[in-house]
Amino acid sequence: MKAEKAVAVGRQLKRKQFTPLPYILLIPTMVFLVVFTFYPLVNCIRLTFYATDSIGRPGAFVGLRIWKKVLNSDEFHRSIVNTLKYASSIGIGTFTLAMLLAYMSTKNVKGSKVYQTMFALPIALASAPIAAIMTYVFSKYGIFNAITGSSKIWLSGKTLFPTVVFIVIWANSGSSFIYLLVGFRNVPLELLECADLDGASPFTKFFKIYLPIASPQVFFVIFLNILSAFKSFAMIRILVGTGDSELAVLIVKLYDYAFVRERYETGCVYALILSLVIFLVSRIQFVVEKKVVFYQ
Repeated sequence: MKAEKAVAVGRQLKRKQFTPLPYILLIPTMVFLVVFTFYPLVNCIRLTFYATDSIGRPGAFVGLRIWKKVLNSDEFHRSIVNTLKYASSIGIGTFTLAMLLAYMSTKNVKGSKVYQTMFALPIALASAPIAAIMTYVFSKYGIFNAITGSSKIWLSGKTLFPTVVFIVIWANSGSSFIYLLVGFRNVPLELLECADLDGASPFTKFFKIYLPIASPQVFFVIFLNILSAFKSFAMIRILVGTGDSELAVLIVKLYDYAFVRERYETGCVYALILSLVIFLVSRIQFVVEKKVVFYQ
């Protein structure tokens, strides 16, 4: 019987023919990955070992000289500090604002759809038009000064960093609000009713019920905004430019060296360091997720 079963299985395997269609359908994706991901990465690494001309063509081989120059410069050290400060401010600030708005919207009451739509509205706006509008809003003769009776230029000096952070937090709050609202509304009504019967305060219910059950969304929102802050360029470019300030983060320095100063080899070094920082933060995310996120 065993021999007969083996023969039958062998015949079935022979009947199975090789189907090339799945591999053919994968070709466009693989071509895009090679052309727009793998080749640029390899070429970026290669250019860091050469002195490039004004259009990015490699010239003389310089070895690790560019790496040493960048890693030992005060400008690079400031950009790392600025990047971490900016990313943490955006991550914590956006989460805090979106969490308050989502908690206010957990109950469906009359007219709640109106303000919920207003809370989510920033998700429909792109970074460039938001930055262009806010440049006027916070200018010396802008709407904000007209309302407050001030004549301050908010996008300069000591108010530059908090103003830009405030704008970016508002711009990112729409999507974060939706994610957190979904998480908060996943809380079972029976659990909330039991908490009410036990006399739990709103503070206790929030920290003991809402946050633990919505921990996947909470965790996702925090790291989503931190990672997006590392790649936030359009907003800073339009609001501030590429000068040396508190907002001279890694991605701004990358653009400044590659496309303003035309030092592509230095820009590639900044690009690789930024990629490494994002990779490390992503790895931290996966490690922390296993310890603090509760899945129902």
